[in-house]
Amino acid sequence: MKFFLLLLTCITSVCYAHIENHAISWITLDFPPYYIYADRDEGEGRDEQVISLLHTQLSTLDYYHHSFPASRAIHELSHSPNGYCMISLYKTASRKKYITYTKHHSTVGLSPGLALRKETILKLGLDVLKPVSLVDLMLKHDLTLGIAQSRSYGEKLDKLIERLPRDQIVIRPGWDTLQSLTNMLVKKRVDLVLGYPSEHYYLSKRLGADNLTQISLIGVPLIAKGYIGCTNNAWGKKAVALFDQALVNLVKTEAYKRIMLKWLPTHLKDKLNRHLINETARFNNEVHIGEDRN
Repeated sequence: MKFFLLLLTCITSVCYAHIENHAISWITLDFPPYYIYADRDEGEGRDEQVISLLHTQLSTLDYYHHSFPASRAIHELSHSPNGYCMISLYKTASRKKYITYTKHHSTVGLSPGLALRKETILKLGLDVLKPVSLVDLMLKHDLTLGIAQSRSYGEKLDKLIERLPRDQIVIRPGWDTLQSLTNMLVKKRVDLVLGYPSEHYYLSKRLGADNLTQISLIGVPLIAKGYIGCTNNAWGKKAVALFDQALVNLVKTEAYKRIMLKWLPTHLKDKLNRHLINETARFNNEVHIGEDRN
């Protein structure tokens, strides 16, 4: 056991030695509340705070932010000759060809849902406390759905979207995709907008859109986990190995939990917090069992 721990330490040290002279280049987006560029909450975005927290454990490793439109981010990450990294990514089969991922998650949140006008809820006789079928809702009522270009919502939801008529989907590129879509929703240019609860909550508050609400989806897992992805080259693989070492302890800290809960309304904070508490307890239990066996 001591030999194994020594070997693991050596492997980690070698990895760190190879990467410390090459700073981490993080891709960021103008995508509140994950990155907040220009607002009273500037710098308080969830993902940018996770990056800062991660580098408190990697204190001698420099890092830089490189901002891209959402429509270009995955392309740049996948095809950079030097290497980029990006936090909070879904793992998909197509992306794995060009992106190498951490084994441990970097972010955890509630799965995507729909933002819609309250009048639509009343008109269709929906109950916001009960999840709906995205496909049935759109096909039955001929609704239009707004989504961000080049964004994955998880493999299950991505496959559902593929089944929808193309003329009922509005795909928005650019820097502030979700805010643009939310504005279109307020102005009745789309009927539904797909995104995460924290995104909908932040934007409805920012835009003063009191006529909007949220509803969850059938067939989508309650929790969505995001991973760190780096360009799939030798440098990226070393960076991912280093991040995995740090994430094991990072996700158990109170600072991490506060960041995950920051941009949620109270009733959804409670739901996610229960998951975070249970996950920490499960992880600690697994560690104790492993120690007993050794």
